[in-house]
This record gives sequence, structure tokens and C-alpha cells, in this order.
Amino acid sequence: MPNHAYRAASAPSVVQRARNTRTGRKLERGGYLTVETVTMWIVYALTLIGNAVIEGGRVGGTTSADIAYGVFTWFTPAGYVFAIWSLIYVAMVVWLVAYTRTAPVRADRFTMTSILFIASCALNVLWLALWHFELVAVSFIVILAEWLVLAALYLNVRRTMKTASGRVPVSIYTAWVTVATLANMAILVTRALDGGIPFFNGLFTILLTAGVLAFGYVMRKAYDDMAFQLVFLWALIGVGVNVSGASAFTAAVVFLLCVVGAILTFAPIGSMRKLVRQN
Repeated sequence: MPNHAYRAASAPSVVQRARNTRTGRKLERGGYLTVETVTMWIVYALTLIGNAVIEGGRVGGTTSADIAYGVFTWFTPAGYVFAIWSLIYVAMVVWLVAYTRTAPVRADRFTMTSILFIASCALNVLWLALWHFELVAVSFIVILAEWLVLAALYLNVRRTMKTASGRVPVSIYTAWVTVATLANMAILVTRALDGGIPFFNGLFTILLTAGVLAFGYVMRKAYDDMAFQLVFLWALIGVGVNVSGASAFTAAVVFLLCVVGAILTFAPIGSMRKLVRQN
């Protein structure tokens, strides 16, 4: 056999070597625009459009704020806090880009991540529509379902995506919906009790604040997730601002709990203890 023929038969071909590279495997499986990613982008775009139409068009003859503040509820963030939705919308675009970039290496047409994301979008629009028609009880069930879906998405993303762009946006979204679910519940209870009793309203607000901050602390320790507690602090400080007009004492306790929660969550207490022991 001629030498050049032997080399051609024994050495990997150029095509085979290309296939063995990471880029080659990506090209062989497909590009970024798959059925899954295109569907996710379309669904997300429809979610944004749906939110804009429902809120901007005052579907039901009202706005979200009109219903949220129609009956004064102690555990409700001040109006400025809801600006976080702008951050969430942008952050989820960043997340979609990160997820789309991994499309070439996914074999499944639809993964659990994409299914959960699409479900969360559908529930988001459904909740807003129900809220605008003042179906507060039904909307609470929907937002609770959305929270469960986002919690599942959060756990799935923590397992499958390792970058900040793949994790942080979902953390921000899930943390905010956690607070929104509790606020929805508080509004529902307050309406059912015709405003409630100030003492119990204050106690309820303080207990919820402590519980949310404890949850944020657990998320920091269990998942090394700082975004959760940061979102909680943003929302709970807003709760303190909102309730300050009704009870300066309750507002002061909420602010104090936020300070304690921030210190316990973010301060390097362990390192400081070691330093004290060494000295």
C-alpha cells in the first residue's frame, strides 16, 4: 500500500476531527435557534405584551396598584418597590440568552427547564388578568402555583446552569414572587376581615417579615445565593415604608429586623469570630 494511502486510511479524517471538537459537536447537533428556544422567546415576548396590554390598557377598568392599595394592607410594599419588575424583565432576557447559548448541546427538544419557564409565563399573565378583575382569591391560587413552578425552575437551574447569568435572574424572579405571594395572601385576608385589627395586623406583619428574612438567610447558607436576601430586603424595607403611616412601632421593628437579617446574612461573622479568638 502506498504511504500516502496508508496515512489516509489510518489517520482521522478532517471531518472526523472536526466532529470531535466542541464546536463540531455543536454544529452537528444544531444551532441556537431550535424549536425549544424559539418557543421560549415567543412566549416571553407574548408575556411582556400581555402585561403591557392588561396594565397599560386598564383591563377591568383598573390597575394593579388600584387593587393592591384599595384596602390598606399592612404587609404590602410601598409603590416604588414594584419598579423591581423592570429589573426582572431585563434579567430574564439575560437568562434567556444564557439558556439559548446552550441549545446546541441539548439533545431534547423541550427540557424540564423550558417547560417550567413557559408555565411560569402563562401563570404570570393569568394572575395579572385575574387580579385586574379583582378575583383576589383565585389570583392567590394562581400566584401560589406560579411560585411553586418558579421554585421548581430555581432548583432545576441550580443543577443544570452554573453561570451567574444562568442563575441570578431566576433567583431574583423567584424571590420577588415569594414576597408577592405573601402580599397577595395578606390582601386577601385583610379584605376578608374588613381591614382587620391593628394589633394583629402589626403582629402578622412582623412575623411575616421575620419569616421571609429567615428564608433568605437559609437560601444564602444552603445555596450561597445572595440575590434572594437582597430582593427580600428591598421588598421588606418597602413594607416598612408602607406601614409607617399606620404604625411607627411596626415600621421600626420591620426596619430593625431588616438590619439584623442583613448582618446575619452578609457579614463575615465566622471570620470575625476566628479573628477575635486569635487575638
